[in-house]
Amino acid sequence: MKRWLWLVSLAVFFAPAFALKPEWRQQDINADGKVEQVAVTNLADIAFNEQGQIVGWFVKTTRAQDFKGNYGRAANLVKEGITLPGTLSDFKPEKSEFLRSDPNDPNADFIARFIQGPTVLTYSIHPRYLTIDVDVKTPTARTLTWTGIDHTTTPVTKWLAQGSQQPTASGSGLATYVSWQTQAKSGFAMVVRPSSPTNIKMSVVNGAGIAEIQIPAGGLNLKVYGGANELVRLHVEHFYSLPGLFQPNIWGQISLGLLWVLEESHKIAGGSWVLAIVIVTVLLRLLMWPLMHQQYKSMAEMQKIQPLMKKIQEKYKDNKEKQQEETMKLYQEHKINPLAGCLPLLLQMPILFLMYRIIVGYEFGQGFLWVPDLALPDPLYILPVLYILVLLASTWLSSAGNRDTLRQGILMNLVFAFLLFSFPAGVTLYWVLSTIISVGQQWLINKQLGIKMTPAKS
Repeated sequence: MKRWLWLVSLAVFFAPAFALKPEWRQQDINADGKVEQVAVTNLADIAFNEQGQIVGWFVKTTRAQDFKGNYGRAANLVKEGITLPGTLSDFKPEKSEFLRSDPNDPNADFIARFIQGPTVLTYSIHPRYLTIDVDVKTPTARTLTWTGIDHTTTPVTKWLAQGSQQPTASGSGLATYVSWQTQAKSGFAMVVRPSSPTNIKMSVVNGAGIAEIQIPAGGLNLKVYGGANELVRLHVEHFYSLPGLFQPNIWGQISLGLLWVLEESHKIAGGSWVLAIVIVTVLLRLLMWPLMHQQYKSMAEMQKIQPLMKKIQEKYKDNKEKQQEETMKLYQEHKINPLAGCLPLLLQMPILFLMYRIIVGYEFGQGFLWVPDLALPDPLYILPVLYILVLLASTWLSSAGNRDTLRQGILMNLVFAFLLFSFPAGVTLYWVLSTIISVGQQWLINKQLGIKMTPAKS
């Protein structure tokens, strides 16, 4: 007992910090001797130079990660050695502003504004999203050059003509969007979508995609996404529906179905994401109930005959062949299939994985009780500790009082449980609820089979 309590304390001590304060910081991130303005948010840090160009777009693989100014190993969506994204032709700002739309609101937009006479280039960065608004006000037509996507790879470029459903790698004319992706269905993506079809020339030079966006007199607004090239996040940011941008595989299609159930549950629950997760968890467990029933029944029956198996092992300890023969006879006599519990377990794992991917990639903007945001870890570690307690109860039930099995199960499960200290609270909430239902199902099966939980001698 003392050992696992020590391990829990160690996990809490080393759990990553997530209390990141969104703010503007100043730093020379590219070692050019000039200080850049960096918008630090939970999802990405975006750096601007004095010309109004983006010199760094650092995506965070862990929400609320604080790079602490060390961007050397961060994923940067700005490609080195070519024109920087946000380059406006004939534009030399005389004035710049870096502020928050509401200094007292942690979710308030970051505003970076660059001014040259009547020409104004404004970036609005939303702390809980990876999409920024780029607004250009100009009395004369100009060209806005945008590039991507980092210096480690040759990107997949896409240019979608107005009215078309299939993008091409390059093109010129009225376009709905242009994009850069490290891979077709994974990695990172940068997508530029004007408020209306706009003349854009996408050319590929030395493996780099360069988009020249024609800004008409009066100006233009664009939405730019920079982040994971991933189904859930693109859906959250309202870019998934763009034709040809992302084509999910079979698991992606299933994820869309689960995502639809989650969002519909949110409506039914009156706007509560906590209740939505509860509804989805119960629905999934009801669907898996017959399969899990077979698994838990098999586990319980195996524990029930453990004393008989030990006798066989002791009696034929010097004859492994005879030991296996007698063990198989024991299985047949009690009508037990030792592999019966494996298939249901394997079948439920993809569902658990998909739910994890959905919750991790989703943007809730809502918490409950002591948890400020379901997308961030539990600040008091109450949910992870509760999960460990429920997991211990599940291990105790499945061991049916066998101390050896109980000891092995505790050690194996606690190693896995430590991961939850850094998981989003929404993920931990789902797993806690799912495990509680499992414990109830195990208890019912043990009761039906007449299995007593009296500790047996090891």
